[in-house]
Amino acid sequence: MLRITMMHALPIGLLLLAGCTGHNVTASSPGYVALKAGDYAESTRLLEASNIKWPNSPIDELNLGASYQSQGRMDLAEPFLRRAITHGHGLMPTQTTRDWAKGMTVEEVACQNLAIGLAPATIEGTATPCQTTLVVAVIAAPGPVASVYRQTSYNTYFDFDKATLTQDGEAILRDAAGEILSNPDRRVALVGKASRAGTDYYNMDLSRQRVETVRNTLIAAGVPASRIDVRWVGERELPVPQRDGAQQPLNRVVEGVVK
Repeated sequence: MLRITMMHALPIGLLLLAGCTGHNVTASSPGYVALKAGDYAESTRLLEASNIKWPNSPIDELNLGASYQSQGRMDLAEPFLRRAITHGHGLMPTQTTRDWAKGMTVEEVACQNLAIGLAPATIEGTATPCQTTLVVAVIAAPGPVASVYRQTSYNTYFDFDKATLTQDGEAILRDAAGEILSNPDRRVALVGKASRAGTDYYNMDLSRQRVETVRNTLIAAGVPASRIDVRWVGERELPVPQRDGAQQPLNRVVEGVVK
């Protein structure tokens, strides 16, 4: 019987030196400083803004997940921890908020946080979510886990009530197009979304406009239309829970998965 005992009840949160995630994350980065100091309301505010400005950064995803998790909001933490697992493979941090995490990759830290958040203190007869993922990957594609195709997320965020790309969005889609075109078997699934600041009908149409903007941009970059799957859901399936009429920048998004 497999027995896994969770010895640490707090999520980790970590940082990486400049040049590894597309922007500088250092020991003096405000979001990390607030997280390490236990000011979780402030760290959440800062890290939400950072995730919008630098989407798909595994360090920011992990730290925002840790910030939510530290406040008991595993429902908000889980999506960001899973994204950090996807984006943080092989990335080694230079500092963590827990000494026992030294030597772990971003992916491994996110896995550990996820296991702590989703499991009771002691698990018997089962595996952590990360172990389960690796087992499934090996079964689905025999051979070393490192050689298994990994899907990559490219989230494009929009300004309030807009369906036009920001400069950051344009850069993200250039990267996405490059990855899709790097292999003839690669394709992308796009899902347009809108925050709940407006009527359901209006937000459904806004999410359609946003996903069409992303689709047209990828086609203009050379991606065949036949390799792009598109749908829009308005204010449904939102990555961050939100009450009606409130604004939530993380929900003004077209989620893209290249696989």
